Amino acid sequence: MEPIVYVLDEQVRDLLTHLTSAGTLEEGVAFGFDDWTVFHAYTEKPFTTPSGIVCPCFAVRADTAGMVDETRLTSSVRARTDLSERPAVVLVVDTHSDGTPQCRALIVSHSKMAAADTRFVPRRSELYSRNAGLLETSALAAKKVVVVGLGSGGSPVALDLARAGVGQFTLIDFDRLELGNISRHVCGINDLGRYKTLAVRDQILQKNPYASVTTMEVNINQALAPVEEAVAKCDLLIVASDNDQSRFNLNQMSLNHNRTALYGRAITRAAGGDVLRVRPWTGPCYNCVFSSGLIDGREEEMSQKRQALAVLPAYVEEDKANAMIQVGLSSDIAPIANMMVKIALLELSRGQETGISTLDEDLKADFYIWANRREEAYAAWPLMNYKWTRPSILRWYGARVERDPQCLVCGGHLKADTPLQGIVQ
Repeated sequence: MEPIVYVLDEQVRDLLTHLTSAGTLEEGVAFGFDDWTVFHAYTEKPFTTPSGIVCPCFAVRADTAGMVDETRLTSSVRARTDLSERPAVVLVVDTHSDGTPQCRALIVSHSKMAAADTRFVPRRSELYSRNAGLLETSALAAKKVVVVGLGSGGSPVALDLARAGVGQFTLIDFDRLELGNISRHVCGINDLGRYKTLAVRDQILQKNPYASVTTMEVNINQALAPVEEAVAKCDLLIVASDNDQSRFNLNQMSLNHNRTALYGRAITRAAGGDVLRVRPWTGPCYNCVFSSGLIDGREEEMSQKRQALAVLPAYVEEDKANAMIQVGLSSDIAPIANMMVKIALLELSRGQETGISTLDEDLKADFYIWANRREEAYAAWPLMNYKWTRPSILRWYGARVERDPQCLVCGGHLKADTPLQGIVQ
């Protein structure tokens, strides 16, 4: 099998602008996979480290005839690096007669040199071409999304938005990835101990290497000013944090700066969950909904010891704290995250005609309820069986919730330019 080498189209273009002398070696980095049959080559260090084995990489410009002296090139490579354990990738770059870049790769080992099948990772404009007709990906590339909470709910939302073509993210979370997170998280064992923000950033860049990702490893309740500054600059705020204190704070921030916000959460053991969209000053805010009786009996899922310790006395035994942690399956979180993504894309595409525009006619409600199974708040619901005219598990329900004119946060006596005040400390 001929080895395959992947190289970023834009890096080759950049290389041609400054590599002007034929035969001059420029060093990069490559990663080898599957017994040196697949390589990812970079002319400069990538933002994220692939999981392959690091191996040498060099780039050289061909002469005016599009040729290189392969014997001399091989000798130069072997003189510059040890090839006894791993081969080197050599990128030979040139331009076609029409000025477009071309690149061919050679694999040089301690005993031989072989040609490789060279494939381009396309330019930014082409990366999401298969979304064309459904979404205006060039518009999404300029959208700025703030995601607060990068756990089992927020991390897949961020990743799916990157897959759709959203190009600018601010990720906020102060937790590190623990062993207990792995079964429900988009990241894996290789990311244990890392901040969730940084691990998810790398996942986003694997899907969209052209994305701009800023991270903030802060507890938002203790860093209100910098978080509010990020919210003020975004097009959409997505809240997947695990406590009401942060959500009430973020609600106030979104109102202060007239930024649409989405709130998603799972209830106990992820028996179900809900999603709230807040369009400031036109629909209900977070306080309108979650200070009402609408959500009685829907206790939030407690998935981390930190949450349990926050509601237990300081002297409680560790086993009691651990007993309070009851998490659901990744498949139970997925419908909630998926709904958040759909609504997020609708909000980010608002004002444009897209292939998902008809969803806007269906998703008129601002508050949605989902049931995974008949327990907790849904224990009294009837069996699904064959009925579709009554409440059932595995189905979304939109709830009509009006803005509360007496709401202490968004009531009629407050205006959109009200400064940050009354935030939970």
